[in-house]
Amino acid sequence: MGRYAVIGYPISHTLSPLIHNANFEAKGTADHYSAIAVHPDQLTHIREIIRSNGLDGFNVTIPHKEKIMAHLDHVDRDAMKIGAVNTVAVDGDVLTGYNTDVTGYLDAFNQTFGKQHRRILIIGAGGAAKAVHRAHANNGDSVTIAARRMERFQFFKTADFKAVLISDIPGLDPHDVIINTTPVGMKHEDLLKEMEIPESLITENTLGVDLIYQPEKTKFLEYFAENNYMNGMPMLIHQAMDAYTLWTGEQGDIAAVNRKYKAHIGGKS
Repeated sequence: MGRYAVIGYPISHTLSPLIHNANFEAKGTADHYSAIAVHPDQLTHIREIIRSNGLDGFNVTIPHKEKIMAHLDHVDRDAMKIGAVNTVAVDGDVLTGYNTDVTGYLDAFNQTFGKQHRRILIIGAGGAAKAVHRAHANNGDSVTIAARRMERFQFFKTADFKAVLISDIPGLDPHDVIINTTPVGMKHEDLLKEMEIPESLITENTLGVDLIYQPEKTKFLEYFAENNYMNGMPMLIHQAMDAYTLWTGEQGDIAAVNRKYKAHIGGKS
């Protein structure tokens, strides 16, 4: 039986146990996934935490994604470029870090919209934006990132994108895809109105992505044509299944996880 977990602080909000245990059930394995609260002061004891919980692999969430890197033996190239790890493979005493937010996002995006080169506008310049940028940069897309302050771009480890202020967005050329990586919309705010972004930026062909998954359809996504938008749940599920593959070498059952999630939310947002 494999034992897996997500570490973070606080951790009670996480959907990771629901997702992973739904996959284990569908796969017919005796594996188990739990949530472990790890205070920032405890992170230096991560190897003891791994041993005491018998972990074969684990996910990492806020606030440990960056600081966990100092405690790992190896870090994948994409995770190094982002400067954050969300998945750790345990091989005896050897810990290897990955960032499946990158692969999970791109898998979800391509499954929803199809794979081709596009002009991408990312709104926000935090940790989520770094993963989304890396995914699209790896895909060969042209990426522009808009932030409230130029200082935010000092935290990016690569310069393979165009950096602009959100106030500059009205003067930009059209983009094929607009992606919200900020938390604006979680409380039903309207991203375009909050950030004074013109509605004319969105045409009937523009694709919209919001990394928020509750509510299922934010006010931002309401600006896009039917079948031209995606919320954050496909990314969450795909990144989890990519982690499962890193740990086990097996493919996850995405359809079963989707059904479990839909049953969990009961169609509410």
